[in-house]
Amino acid sequence: MTQTIQKPPGLRALSGTAPAISRWADRHPALALLDSMLRGFGQICLMNNPLSGLLVVVAIAVASPWLAVSFVLAGLAATAAAHGFGYDRGVIRAGLFTFNGALMGLLAGAFLTPMGEPRILVYAVIAAIVTVPVMNATVHFFVVTLNAPALSATFSFVGLTALLVAPVMANSLANVAMFAPLERTLGAPDTALRTASGEQVSLLDGLFNAVFRGVSEVFLIDNVITGVILVLAFLVCSRVAAGMAILGSLTGALTALLMGADGHTIYLGLWGYNAVVVAICLFGVSLEPRIAAFIYTLVACAASAVLYGALVQFLGAWGLIPLSLPLVIVIIGSVMALHSSARIPVVPIAEYSTAEERRIRALAATRK
Repeated sequence: MTQTIQKPPGLRALSGTAPAISRWADRHPALALLDSMLRGFGQICLMNNPLSGLLVVVAIAVASPWLAVSFVLAGLAATAAAHGFGYDRGVIRAGLFTFNGALMGLLAGAFLTPMGEPRILVYAVIAAIVTVPVMNATVHFFVVTLNAPALSATFSFVGLTALLVAPVMANSLANVAMFAPLERTLGAPDTALRTASGEQVSLLDGLFNAVFRGVSEVFLIDNVITGVILVLAFLVCSRVAAGMAILGSLTGALTALLMGADGHTIYLGLWGYNAVVVAICLFGVSLEPRIAAFIYTLVACAASAVLYGALVQFLGAWGLIPLSLPLVIVIIGSVMALHSSARIPVVPIAEYSTAEERRIRALAATRK
């Protein structure tokens, strides 16, 4: 009989959802708070792993230390607020009350000016706290009523509300240039892949930038290095998730190319960021990792890119961006549509983990 070579327990404990770290952190309230917060940072892309969350902070700090400060502070405020409201401790420990607040920190840091203004951090904290009861409401609506994940629906709702209000408030510190209404494009756009300076790039160079910038755009950042570090963050938790993130971003970019979208926006990764989360969430987290689910996931990634393009035209007239609306609509719609599918089974929300952990459980079940 061939002996199976296993990873050392120490390394195995750091990957997946890392329950050993959670048990260790539970020894002290401060460590538990830190673990909850870091897991929340990872949960933006459904990575329930504190080391993934730590790498997310590093990735953001590489692009902008200011954004990292706003992100962490808002995440901390949301986590503390969830404890203050007395919500379910298990949900808090999984970071599910953290990530929407952290995203509001990014939104405040990116859209308000000047950089480093203390009032921006105050606004970020207030917005983060607001997301906590809203998240609780969305959990009851989507998870309890519809049996679908709540995802970042809270961020989409609160974030779009903030973007609508900020430009017309004298004390909002809104960067007016970023709220300019977008005139609907009726003519054919320039499809050449190109940088901000207008320099055209090769297809390979353009797609490389589109893929990793697309990953970074999940966090409202346009930076290739940030995208690479984020993929490493996913890799810590799940190899499948890291691969699907790259494939999802590529699918979004290729869909935009096939449709003839503006080449500069493709280069920036704007057509792929929703597909990153769609790919991670559907294949192996929300859906059982099977061939049919893989094919469905790629189609869903393409659909999120199409929906992004439609929402840009619709919301642009008010100076808004779609935020995470496309991925929320596609993922929740997919889960609800596949509830009765025998060919593409839906994973119960209470059993969400990683594709690897689901594979281990499936193998264990067949051996019984």
